[in-house]
Amino acid sequence: MAAVNPVSSRPGAVALRAGLWGGPVFLASLLVFGALTPGYSHEHRAVSQLGAWGRPWGIWFDLFGLLIPGAFTVGVAAEFRRRLRMVTANTRWATGLVIFSAMFALTAVPADFSRMFQSPWTWIHALCVLGSPVVLFVVIPGCTKALNTLRAPGISRKTFLILGYLPAAELLLYFVFPHTPGLVQRLMILTVHSAMSWMSWTMLHLPSRAFDTAEMRSQQSGGRF
Repeated sequence: MAAVNPVSSRPGAVALRAGLWGGPVFLASLLVFGALTPGYSHEHRAVSQLGAWGRPWGIWFDLFGLLIPGAFTVGVAAEFRRRLRMVTANTRWATGLVIFSAMFALTAVPADFSRMFQSPWTWIHALCVLGSPVVLFVVIPGCTKALNTLRAPGISRKTFLILGYLPAAELLLYFVFPHTPGLVQRLMILTVHSAMSWMSWTMLHLPSRAFDTAEMRSQQSGGRF
């Protein structure tokens, strides 16, 4: 088993370790609040309906099931970008990953299904739900190449690439299993969390020499990166 990168004891390590828990926290919240909500069906109902306006546990699911796990992905993306800056690499795609992660977290903004698009909250929710995967699919190739810049192993880069694009393939399951759209949506969300958790794991086990050199340069230049 690879040794944990010594850089993991420095700022950013908390974000990476938290990033490993996005999927489990989402799944646990989904099961707990789904069980507490009368009449809610995981097979047929969208995740959005569990946290919608008027739901008895809606605000709590939005917090624990969407916002906090989404914030974990923001931390991973931000640390990814920081490490690229440390080695003076291009951060364009990492910035895109930060934008995706922020939109992913903001799916916690509850939709108002009683007013639908007459409510600004529904517009924000819909923008984040529909826009975040588009941003993700755009930045995945560039982020995969950036992992190469950070000397991530080839198998790690390929796994991240596959996990990042897998939700696009999972869209076809809506046609294969038309009577269980809720389960397909949950699978797609868990796959996205898996991709970000894999990035966390990869960065926690990256070779440290490049970062040690960059850290030394940062200290010599006054810590500005």
